[in-house]
Amino acid sequence: MLNLLSIEWNNTYTMYIILGVFLVVMIVMTIIPQRKQKKKQEAMMNSIQVGDKIMTIGGIVGVIAEYDAMTDQYVINVGTEEAPTMMKIVKNAIRTKL
Repeated sequence: MLNLLSIEWNNTYTMYIILGVFLVVMIVMTIIPQRKQKKKQEAMMNSIQVGDKIMTIGGIVGVIAEYDAMTDQYVINVGTEEAPTMMKIVKNAIRTKL
């Protein structure tokens, strides 16, 4: 009787250990790629300069005409060089540098 209870306790204990390890592995597998993506995004944002072609989170493509450091906003040209159309966006609205 005592042996039967100890076997049952060991199986339950082992199951909880396996579930705990699995949970930790799943959390680590989601956090590490997010950190890498965040570092990559920050490096891209820091490398943006006037004259770079960018795409906003809304899908608008334009060339950066000027940057206002006080308000952290960009003025982008979404038209052509012959007929410029300027648009003011915030820094966080930039999705990628083309």
